[in-house]
Amino acid sequence: MKKILTISVFVFCMMLLVSCGGGSSSDSSEADSNVPKCGNGKLDEGEVCDGEVACWEAGHFYPEGKASCNSDCSAYDTSKCIARDPSDSCGNFQIDSGETCEQGNTKPCSELPGNYTQGDAQCRRDCRGWNPENCSNGGKIRPCSYILDCVKRCGADSACESSCKAEGTDQGAALYAELEKCAATCGGVADEECLTKNCYDAYYACNPNQKCGNGVLDEGEICEKKETKPCQELNTEDKQYQPINEAVCNSECTGWDPYSCVDINALTCYQVYECVKDCNDSSCKDECISKTWPAAKNIYDTMNECLMQNECVVDEECMNGVCKFQADACKTHLTCGNDIVDKPYEICEKGEYVDCGDIKDANGDAMYEAKTGSAYCNKNCTEYGVTMCYKFCSCSAIKTCIEQECGGYPKSNAENTDEKIKCMETCESWGSKIGAGEATGYRQLIESCCEQDNQGNVGACGWDSSTCLQNAPSQANATCGNDSNPKCPY
Repeated sequence: MKKILTISVFVFCMMLLVSCGGGSSSDSSEADSNVPKCGNGKLDEGEVCDGEVACWEAGHFYPEGKASCNSDCSAYDTSKCIARDPSDSCGNFQIDSGETCEQGNTKPCSELPGNYTQGDAQCRRDCRGWNPENCSNGGKIRPCSYILDCVKRCGADSACESSCKAEGTDQGAALYAELEKCAATCGGVADEECLTKNCYDAYYACNPNQKCGNGVLDEGEICEKKETKPCQELNTEDKQYQPINEAVCNSECTGWDPYSCVDINALTCYQVYECVKDCNDSSCKDECISKTWPAAKNIYDTMNECLMQNECVVDEECMNGVCKFQADACKTHLTCGNDIVDKPYEICEKGEYVDCGDIKDANGDAMYEAKTGSAYCNKNCTEYGVTMCYKFCSCSAIKTCIEQECGGYPKSNAENTDEKIKCMETCESWGSKIGAGEATGYRQLIESCCEQDNQGNVGACGWDSSTCLQNAPSQANATCGNDSNPKCPY
């Protein structure tokens, strides 16, 4: 009897384990459904953003740059965005002259033309009216678009679907019936991608508000949502813009919104500098700065910060010295990248590459060895990046430079200080491709070398090792040639 009872208890426990196993599977399934969706590129419930957008989509900013979504999808990181011109009052949290509303404001759809009964309209991005995209007709006068949205929420509930259809107008129900008929060739009315391709007329007859932004230039539209065009293409006899930034298609696809465009008379960064230079008081300087726009002012401020940090007098000598990069950015603010080498400040165009031998000095003489590398135009279009170019000194000339300028090669590891290494590297940087390779290889092999006996025991290393010093020339494949070149400084 005791044996039977023991077996019964064991079987009961096994049943409990199986039951618990099923529960664990359910918990796992539930956990899977709660996997964070931030980062999947879709705007899920509770998320403000998911992915990267143009700055203008994230707030009151110019479209220069991108706004990225933060790690929990709760807000945009707009640190790289430039705020709109203060004179553009839309988005300043108050209704100014010429504005109907402010960004973020809503209004009951029932107060708008169109017999709407449900929803709240949002203020348009230009603050000059209301966007009825979220509006619909309630009761028995609901349009096809309402039926469509309602049915999508029903899932597989047929009773819910019937209720949605019953609330539509005769016209709405008829338009939905046509869409539903066509949707049979797709995955149903929820298959929006298929509907927009294969049921174009039926889908947009039912859902006309979706036409703006569907990627097709429909009747009455002159552009598509989020489409942009260069501001200067909007120039007229009365209004012209700087060759920078882009206009954005408005929320109804009926025109171009030039809020990011900059007036042709606004001062560039360097024009602000020249204007301020002639001022004698702060009010004059403020007036100069007020004539520019945020991007230009940011570059101007960056240059001034450099000059102040270096306790530098604002003059051409200082600007071409310690703050040359920032000053160059100011000088070529609008011209660098326009496919024209604009004199006097530009010498090349952004993205341009040339053979190192094509770079000449003031006398027209080559400054670097030809056919040994390429030089690239820097981001300010003011000079070439020559990190891959070689000068003209031979290996023996480099060693002479090290003897004269650096006190010779180190006589021990203790003498191989950071200062000494920097000096030797400077001499090596004046070398030809072969000369620099031989001299640099010789030094680096010694610094990385250690003696080792037959048993593998490590002895003296680097400049303390006479063996390393003796073997370095052959290991570096260095003949240390002494070809003379008049362009070598030694």
